Amino acid sequence: MTISDSVTAVSPTDHVSAAGNRIVSGPLQSDSSQRALIPARAYVGQEEFDLEQERIFSSGWVWAGFAHWVDEPGKVHPVTVGGKPLLIIRGEDEQVRVFHNSCRHRGMAMLDEPAKVRRRIQCAYHCWSYNLDGSLHATPYFKRERTRALPEGADDLGLLAVSSRVWAGMVFVNLATDFADTDAAAADFAEMLAPITARWDHVDFDRIHLADEREFDIAVNWKLVVENFLDFYHLPFIHPQVGPVSASLDVDDVWLADHIIGGMYPRGAAGKTAKSDESLPFLGDVPVERTESQDIFCVFPNALLFLEADWFQVIGFDAAAPDRTVEHMAIFVDCDAAAEKYGPARKSLTNILFEVNEQDLPILHRLQVGRHSPASDRTNLVTHWDQITAHFQDLVARKAGYQ
Repeated sequence: MTISDSVTAVSPTDHVSAAGNRIVSGPLQSDSSQRALIPARAYVGQEEFDLEQERIFSSGWVWAGFAHWVDEPGKVHPVTVGGKPLLIIRGEDEQVRVFHNSCRHRGMAMLDEPAKVRRRIQCAYHCWSYNLDGSLHATPYFKRERTRALPEGADDLGLLAVSSRVWAGMVFVNLATDFADTDAAAADFAEMLAPITARWDHVDFDRIHLADEREFDIAVNWKLVVENFLDFYHLPFIHPQVGPVSASLDVDDVWLADHIIGGMYPRGAAGKTAKSDESLPFLGDVPVERTESQDIFCVFPNALLFLEADWFQVIGFDAAAPDRTVEHMAIFVDCDAAAEKYGPARKSLTNILFEVNEQDLPILHRLQVGRHSPASDRTNLVTHWDQITAHFQDLVARKAGYQ
């Protein structure tokens, strides 16, 4: 059995629709349960939000940003993960590292805006400075003397590192484990991603080129962003770009692991309205059976990924408040597609994909408003469409302790 066969095979407990599409088994047993898997208060309450920041966003590997934000040595980009301020830094050795954004003297945040520095980062309070690898460089007047000597124990006073890895142009961090052994971090991260890297082993992510990116600051709880992303039922009603209804109905549920779920349109690239007049070069050596398909996956909790043969899209986000999520949407193509002749095709592609995301914004707003109603505790996900969404909600509920 090939990798492709193994990740799309139908297990005995899964269901095949009358049209031949896969529906995974899941928590839903009824179309009229009148029981929400996640309580409405979890979408609006500060206490629940804080709980999720610790139990979900600070408990394992989480999307933190894009590697192209620090595309040359000296680039520093502050981010927030799990409510904690971090710094993504490109070192002089070209390595991307992540540190807590906190000076080791008084804990002041080093930066609050992206910056390009020359060899060192300096705290504005007392001018303690750090090399790009996080090590302590200088502590002016430390002994009330005009000396550049570092204090005793300086090797232990560098910026505190966060376990981090880069994959497919994205930076992931793990706030739960201090991997002093970088090989251990690499192994743990590889194990987490294994189900999707096996599925996408034909893609050379070292060749991806940023086509365009955009930020969306939206007044909605983060869980609704993911749930809408996993909701294939709404496509024919909200997104006319999908083309005929037959195209939007032709979708397979795909469960790769508890933390990697989504779907596949077997003929998504061919069945939907064309996003550009000219095909772009493929991302790697795409198997024939994958040239017309589209994969849509959530790598839990906050990396939302689309893949077609010739483009790759990421929506990574920061869960900023109970009713605020900041999406960072980036669209990548193969480096050969960066050629000038593909400029109109790239522009057409990115315009369409940004438009699709914008079409969801009013829907998300109304979903957030609805969570203030007690009726939201009696919603009814449906077995034919919502098992993947139910998997996501079940995982959130188990991690946060709502069950």
